[in-house]
Amino acid sequence: MKNYFLISVSFCSSLFYSLASIAGLKVVTTTTDLAAITREVGKNLITVESIAKGTQDPHFIEAKPSYMSKVGQADMLVSIGLDLEAAWLPSIIQGARNPKVNRGEKGNLEVGPFVAPLDVPTGKITRAEGDVHPEGNPHVTLDPIRAGEIAVVIANRMAEIDSSNKGAFLENAKSFQQRMKDKTIEWQKRIDSTKIKKIITYHKTLTYFLDRFHLGNPGILEPKPGIPPTSNHILKIITIMKEQNINLILVENYFDPTITGKIKQDIKDVRTPTVAVAVDGAAKVSNMEELYEQLVKSVEGR
Repeated sequence: MKNYFLISVSFCSSLFYSLASIAGLKVVTTTTDLAAITREVGKNLITVESIAKGTQDPHFIEAKPSYMSKVGQADMLVSIGLDLEAAWLPSIIQGARNPKVNRGEKGNLEVGPFVAPLDVPTGKITRAEGDVHPEGNPHVTLDPIRAGEIAVVIANRMAEIDSSNKGAFLENAKSFQQRMKDKTIEWQKRIDSTKIKKIITYHKTLTYFLDRFHLGNPGILEPKPGIPPTSNHILKIITIMKEQNINLILVENYFDPTITGKIKQDIKDVRTPTVAVAVDGAAKVSNMEELYEQLVKSVEGR
């Protein structure tokens, strides 16, 4: 009986470590986009969870104990950086008490600085200018080419932590990167066929998408980043749209779409679709390719 007990304990112990090995790296990301990209890199060799939901503005996340618990068990924490998560991620890291993911450790990766940020301000920055990010616009995952670059960055860091799967991580990342390059060519052709050259947005969330596909963004519904639209500013946007013959406004999914009501009254043919700007931000947007496809269709009017 004693031997049977010892054998059972030994078997259970071996099974536990085998399952742990199968599960692989435990990765926590700050956003659903990063989770989707990480999943492309790690596939069945990792587990990955996102802190923010696809319907949430990632600037404003509550530092919940449940998030601290997730990060506390992670082998790797992937964030955008560029101040996107500055208001809440430090508190989660502190509460997690996990030295593996502290800033400066291999298990902590900020991807934003690796992919040539846009809108990097020059000169002195003050609060009077709104929520300006000193290191540049943090919405880097809205560009499929940069998403491919991010995949390679994540793969290289994952390879440092789990060298036994280095080849698979890098191969998966390169495959995703090439797919994004190929799809970008296709998406560009479709956008070009619409003859649309300029688009209004609510916030500067879509800067990278618009820049990649050569679409101008001469007006933002926010008068300054993070400042809600005012009546006077909306009138200025209407003037811009009339002067430049713009009839498309993309409203990011975590902002109030009713703000376009006044514009619709003045410009009868304007389209104002609400668009998901993150994976899981809408139905049938479960990965990066579906996210970009949805944005392209919104430009097409589909």
